[in-house]
Amino acid sequence: MDSTRIRVLCIDDEARILRALKALLRDYDVFSTTEPESAAQVAATHDVDVVICDQRMPQMIGVEALRLIRERHPRAMRILLTGYSDLNAVLGSVNEGEVFRFVNKPWDNQELRAIVAQAGQLARETPAISNAAISERDKQEIRKHAGVLVIEDDPETQTRLREILGPHYQLRFAATTDRALQVLEQHETGVVISETDSGQGDLTGLIKTLKQYHPHIASVVLTDRANAQLAIDLINEGQVFRMLLKPVRMGSCRLSVEAALGRYWQLKNNPKAAGRFAVVARATPSVPPSLLQRIKALPQRLFTFGRIG
Repeated sequence: MDSTRIRVLCIDDEARILRALKALLRDYDVFSTTEPESAAQVAATHDVDVVICDQRMPQMIGVEALRLIRERHPRAMRILLTGYSDLNAVLGSVNEGEVFRFVNKPWDNQELRAIVAQAGQLARETPAISNAAISERDKQEIRKHAGVLVIEDDPETQTRLREILGPHYQLRFAATTDRALQVLEQHETGVVISETDSGQGDLTGLIKTLKQYHPHIASVVLTDRANAQLAIDLINEGQVFRMLLKPVRMGSCRLSVEAALGRYWQLKNNPKAAGRFAVVARATPSVPPSLLQRIKALPQRLFTFGRIG
């Protein structure tokens, strides 16, 4: 086995799919399994760089297999394949497996090869994010430094989030994109919670662009639209950390924000790891030029603090 070649693990219950992937990725060292339950062990044993996993398998769904791999072998970049648009599967890929890219079947050969090449390079060149829990003492320090920005113009949702998060975090609200940028310009912000659209229009462009230029900021998206394609786009183009359906539930919201602040802290102390959250490059900006310039110019000093402890 050539140790310099990218190592890829393919997981699918259909042998013909595994054969097709192996032929497509013939320039790499490819391992395969039809048993998702054992995939985490295979990934760790062979120290693979990239995992490509099908979603619909009878023994275990793909997002669950990727979650186990993330816990056992976090260095591997994770790609989810699926042949159907299932919102729960997409949400699970955000909330459990933290997928790098979501690829629809049948895939485009050139696109998939390009994604695997990028993922393999990132796996080799960027440090993995630890799955170890952050201590309560460190969590308290993080909250002192980094705030949570909520971009939401619905009064009912604002009230709900204030009840859930207000007692625990530096919570700031913005009903407009202009106000959101003012908060980001003036206050260190670790997490952005945003609706997908508001009275002013679509907010997904802001979410995607912010992640492109400031990948250390974690984004939690709120939506009441059961739209699988929207979720896929936000994964691939915005690397959203979590996606929550309205009405917001206390337990899932609090856990998501706590985990998001922990991710922000990890990336601020391991800036090279931010490359793992690279988004799909867009040919044209998804926000107006004036907004793009403000996002690019956000002062780095507001996002920087030294290692805690």
